[in-house]
Amino acid sequence: MRSPSLLLILLQLCCLQTLLVSIPTCKLPGKWVETTVHLLHDLGEHFPVRCYPINSQVRFPDSALSDASASQCRWTLLVVYQFLQRAEVMFAEYDLPEGEGGVTWNNQKLEHYLNLQYRLVDEHPCLNTTRASGVLSPYFRNLTSVVEQQDSAPCGWEALRRDLHWVLKSSLRQHRKCFK
Repeated sequence: MRSPSLLLILLQLCCLQTLLVSIPTCKLPGKWVETTVHLLHDLGEHFPVRCYPINSQVRFPDSALSDASASQCRWTLLVVYQFLQRAEVMFAEYDLPEGEGGVTWNNQKLEHYLNLQYRLVDEHPCLNTTRASGVLSPYFRNLTSVVEQQDSAPCGWEALRRDLHWVLKSSLRQHRKCFK
């Protein structure tokens, strides 16, 4: 009688292992994220001195990347994905201020960045959840407020570029294993 129950337990363990192995893990491609970091860096000049006054209004919360404990990789990927997704919405809904006083970004690099951003968001719907949005909502609310004001819009866009660059670079540096 022990033999059939032992076999049943072994069969259940094998099934559980097979199930766990077959569960897809959703990870962003590290090479794409790294390319995005370089594009954001090369897009334009460093954060303009004239924009320093908005730092108190728009600053990515450093704690957003450290809010998780047990599932640090999953949390990091959710924050990165959510940040990219919300940035994509900003680019779709608001025009970049151009000309004198506007942003002076390299258009070719911007197009390349936007294409990569779209692919990162569009090809990884498995990360599309609202879990991280609560952490990012105040940031994007403040950013939107700055971008909607004509005199501070260029600084809002520069803040988005600065913070997006920092989030992606920090995530890659601190959690490289979380990306594929």
